Amino acid sequence: MNNCSVCSVKLKFINTPTFGAGKLNDGSVICTSCYKKINKINPSIAFKLKKHSLTDIQNLLQEKEETDSTKNEKLNEIKAEIKSLNLSNVSTFFGRKEINELPQILAENEKIDHIIQGTYNNGNGILVSTNRRLVFIDKGMIYGLKVEDFPLEKISSIQYETGLILGKVKIHTSGNIASIDNVEKASSRIFAEFVRDKLSKPKEPIAQNSQEPNVLEQLEKLGKLKDSGILTETEFSEQKAKLLEKL
Repeated sequence: MNNCSVCSVKLKFINTPTFGAGKLNDGSVICTSCYKKINKINPSIAFKLKKHSLTDIQNLLQEKEETDSTKNEKLNEIKAEIKSLNLSNVSTFFGRKEINELPQILAENEKIDHIIQGTYNNGNGILVSTNRRLVFIDKGMIYGLKVEDFPLEKISSIQYETGLILGKVKIHTSGNIASIDNVEKASSRIFAEFVRDKLSKPKEPIAQNSQEPNVLEQLEKLGKLKDSGILTETEFSEQKAKLLEKL
């Protein structure tokens, strides 16, 4: 038998997809291991493998490799970011499956500033505070990934309660209350007070676009248009009046 067209492993009966499932449109064959990789990336391509060329498959695997590399790089950055927060139980977060989902959940330039563990809607996960929102992430064994976010501008208040051992954090948004239960006692207080302090700070003003010409510059341009004959005296006066209203 020949070698696998993708990884060049020697093809044998034990590592060759049955019933010709590993054949490409040029007649070349891939091994069972490569077939499983393709099926995991895109089941529809694996199902209709005979319609695809070796170049198609190589491009698919290359794109997946590049995506994984980018994801791993971002995940390492996120872990370093969490570690820099100096949380008392930071080491426990890195063992959670939810951390591995953060590269796909967080937006560009979204930064983590606090994190706790707890349960929400019967799901056990993490509540992450960022510069944009609070987001609860639950990577369950049965129901898969569940994500619910609470934009900072929609949070009216945040409260906490503590018992003998555990506490809870309550997020108030537009008349609704989301309760994150079974939070470590000290962490519930620290997290709630941190977010409360963040919400109380004034929002940064939106910077003016320095490229937009000011009124005086526009008046100067109007004068040049009038002098060159492009604008009549009447048109110049009308535009000048509109600009002066902005002063």
